Amino acid sequence: MCASYEARFSVTQLVEAFDHHGAPLRFPRGLPNIEPVDEVRPTDLAQAVRAISMEDGADGEAAELVPLRFGFRGPDRPGGKGKPPPVINFRSEGRAFSNGERAGRALIPVSGFYEFTGSSYPKTRWILRGVDQPVLALAAIWRAGADDEPDAFSLLTAEPGPDVAPYHTRGVLPLPPAAWADWLFDRRPAPALLIPPPAGTLEAFAAPRGGASTPPSGPAMNGLI
Repeated sequence: MCASYEARFSVTQLVEAFDHHGAPLRFPRGLPNIEPVDEVRPTDLAQAVRAISMEDGADGEAAELVPLRFGFRGPDRPGGKGKPPPVINFRSEGRAFSNGERAGRALIPVSGFYEFTGSSYPKTRWILRGVDQPVLALAAIWRAGADDEPDAFSLLTAEPGPDVAPYHTRGVLPLPPAAWADWLFDRRPAPALLIPPPAGTLEAFAAPRGGASTPPSGPAMNGLI
């Protein structure tokens, strides 16, 4: 699971990374100015990458970098009591995901994502980063917003890989760069791509709020959530 993540990168880094891995970014509205963000939280607007149609891009397949809301609008509560919480994580197992006019596949660029451990408050916060990737791309799906709401995304989850398992019983899915284009352009079925990364892909650092991230010492803690 992932309730927040870090997004510290430049637009140049994203353009170079996605172009190098076969998913060139196009900017029909001009190059955006991206500010680094220490923590993107549910309902925040955040940068996402999704495929664009042939008539909107250059020759061949292309993608766009677009701000989307983190979290789908949740189902209404029984009796209409209170605002429903956003759906920020979406279970991937047993589901098919395809691109359409109002929904489809997406990738969320992050420099790290947060997990928490411990059975009492305050829990210990950790950030997981790519060992040799300054920018990770998390598998996601997007949906068009209803009424006056913005388009939104939800991060896909699966059983955790070995790097995430000490910190949570579910995990988001950072895709290997070689799979970015296959996912974005709907070239391969979801089960072939939505696979937790192998051991050694991610490294965890303690990330106390208001403090510097430091490497973890010793084995993973007890009392995992």
